[in-house]
Amino acid sequence: MQYFSIIDFLYGPIVLVLIIFFASLHAKRKISTRPEYKYYNWGLYVKLTGGLSLCFIYSFYYGGGDTINYYHDGVCMMNLFFENPTGLFTIMTQGLSVNNYFYFTSSTGFPIYYRDPNTFFVVKVIFCFVLFSGGSYIVATLLVTYASFTGIWKLYLVFVGEFPQLKKEMAIAVLFIPSVFFWGSGILKDTITLAAIGHYTYGFYMTFIKKEKVAWGFITLLLAAYFLLAIKPYIILALLPGSLVWLVQKYLAKMPNRMVKAMVGPLFWTVALGGGYLLLLNMNSLLGQYSLDNVLDKAVVTYKDLKADYYRGNSFDIGEFDATVSSMLMKAPAAITAGIFRPFIWEVRNIVMLLSGIEGTILIFLTFRILWKMRVVGIIKYLAKNHLLVFALIFSLFFAFSIGISTSNFGSLVRYRIPVLPFFVGSLFILEYFRKRDLKEREKYQSAETGGLLGG
Repeated sequence: MQYFSIIDFLYGPIVLVLIIFFASLHAKRKISTRPEYKYYNWGLYVKLTGGLSLCFIYSFYYGGGDTINYYHDGVCMMNLFFENPTGLFTIMTQGLSVNNYFYFTSSTGFPIYYRDPNTFFVVKVIFCFVLFSGGSYIVATLLVTYASFTGIWKLYLVFVGEFPQLKKEMAIAVLFIPSVFFWGSGILKDTITLAAIGHYTYGFYMTFIKKEKVAWGFITLLLAAYFLLAIKPYIILALLPGSLVWLVQKYLAKMPNRMVKAMVGPLFWTVALGGGYLLLLNMNSLLGQYSLDNVLDKAVVTYKDLKADYYRGNSFDIGEFDATVSSMLMKAPAAITAGIFRPFIWEVRNIVMLLSGIEGTILIFLTFRILWKMRVVGIIKYLAKNHLLVFALIFSLFFAFSIGISTSNFGSLVRYRIPVLPFFVGSLFILEYFRKRDLKEREKYQSAETGGLLGG
């Protein structure tokens, strides 16, 4: 109970009721014209449940951890805000380092996360929520969770915008996967980055694909990219390839003449891929340790660190590799398998991990079912039919590879991989929809052809 106060239990229920009340009003206004909003309240309910569950499990089961530490540092920042606003402004604008750590005193408390600027950026974000919560751990959790729900809801709207027939299926994929609304809620770095991915996808979709509300979509895209670069720059490396393919396919699909498309297509791909590579090179200073020059070495170092003895055997091994492209590509199948499906059910060591083990088993079944019914050739055929499907699959597979190749600890893996699941499961639902639609059309055609022969 050391992390809670009377404010949590008095102020917390009031804030929870207010969030639910205003969310219900918002959904009620929208649902008459947009039926997908019937999932809005339920999506928020499970998100809030996930955030509060994370809060209590870290407090009572783990007895500490990242979410507690972020909250602690947010309280330190709040105390500094009241004691020394000038010092807080300096830290907010310049970052926290050994040169200005002296602003914190025994009365403000001392932040834990100050060595890594990416992690301290999360502290600055959490501070804003802690300040509005009055220092309440539960209220700050509720506010962070509610704010992050906007990103996951935007991602749902993108999928439904392309596939209005799959409202229920996309709600399952994006809103209702247990490990996503558990690890993607509450005061964690992953909560903010998952929301940013949702906003990035929505901003890109509105700006370049739908071309509606372009100004707002572009601002959303830039802000989301800024948050991702500030917290987990490698996510941008996973998003850019799919984004470029999505954009190129969109413009190629508009060309009615196949000959022109065949002639112009290679030029489009060359410009897109070349431009993407140059963009990444120019972003080296922003990517820091995740720049193209350093990312391979970083993956090897991180993988070896997470296998260390102090993780108490809670790790796995995809085999040795070095910091070369060829070596890592050889490990791609094992890395992608780990990034999407592990831990396997027999690798589960505690109750919290059991959830991910069950999900992984279900995902294995669904994936093999699609592969069995459609084969690889059939899947490739459908990839040419929808650009969102291409983006979702490229991002999920690329991100799963990135996580699998750089993570060897199950505790980290189940958190890091949550952005993969909505995109990958959404892709499976899209492929199944295409398969059933084509099967119905084929049966209808065969039925009409048989009827014509009998009539003749």
